[in-house]
Amino acid sequence: MNEDTRIEEKISRTLQAMAHPEDFSEEELRTLLADKECLQACRDLLDSKEALARRYAPAPDVEGEWKKFSARHTHRSGKRIVGFTAALLVAATIALFFVLRTSAPSAYTVFEATTVAQEITVQTQQGIHILNVPRGMNKKLELPDGTQVWLNAESQLEYPETFEGQERRAVRLKGEAYFEVAKDATHPFIVETDLLETQVLGTAFNVRAYSPEDAHVTLVEGSVKVSDARHKKEILMKPGQNATLQQTGNFTINEVEAKAYNSWAEGQFYFDNTELVEIMRELGRWYNINIIFTSKEAMHYRLHFQSDRSEPLSQVLDLLNSMQKVNATLKNDKVIVSL
Repeated sequence: MNEDTRIEEKISRTLQAMAHPEDFSEEELRTLLADKECLQACRDLLDSKEALARRYAPAPDVEGEWKKFSARHTHRSGKRIVGFTAALLVAATIALFFVLRTSAPSAYTVFEATTVAQEITVQTQQGIHILNVPRGMNKKLELPDGTQVWLNAESQLEYPETFEGQERRAVRLKGEAYFEVAKDATHPFIVETDLLETQVLGTAFNVRAYSPEDAHVTLVEGSVKVSDARHKKEILMKPGQNATLQQTGNFTINEVEAKAYNSWAEGQFYFDNTELVEIMRELGRWYNINIIFTSKEAMHYRLHFQSDRSEPLSQVLDLLNSMQKVNATLKNDKVIVSL
């Protein structure tokens, strides 16, 4: 089979795939779009499409153009009508429908639900308790030294059966927890996460470490010393301060209303000038539901919002919608947020 014949055969199969994609496996569709030059042509087409859109030009008649192309390809007389350049154009347009259309989505999933059974579990390994709190739940517990801990949804705490004989009272956290530490001047209390380490003698503070982009400590009362996991940076905090670890490794300290960071331990959603995407992620984590935005602009709206965590999701969304900023709709297993 010569090169021209191979290209034309690919065109023919691609046309069939466009008309009846259900007749092709995912692997076959990917094979048809594996041409790098083809993908580059697709990007060029997308750039042109965006430029035309900015000029408010009417959309091209794609269906009509395909019918014309198909007729020319099927009823040619004696000479090859379609060359390699045309083949790229055909494959590029197909790629636009099958692949690259998804690169400019009209929906943005910011939180995904899990189907794993949601229950609080405790395991013990070599004298260390591992407490897991799933989405939609929280847990209050008392540590062996009398320290009170409130563990937020989708969080894990590792702590020993006893602190006796240890110089430090160290626990390890994933997720978010609020601590009221029992005073013991000779044995500092340490909260370790993958990103931060917080040391106290006796105080109340909130630690949040769900992800590298969401790692901070909020001090309610007393004093704490916070460092990065490698102890390269270290700061002392005062009550009412929030320390955020930046990706550069430095800390940013802001004066905040502590209620915005520990109200969850009192059964409240409380957001103070918070981006809507962060508010919706918190709702997704608590109610274990998919959160989808249809507008990037809406994701960055800043709101003051408060609600009871014991309320059903539908009522929380009604309250959010009453602010008349966005429309949050509950559909099956997802919340869709639109303008």
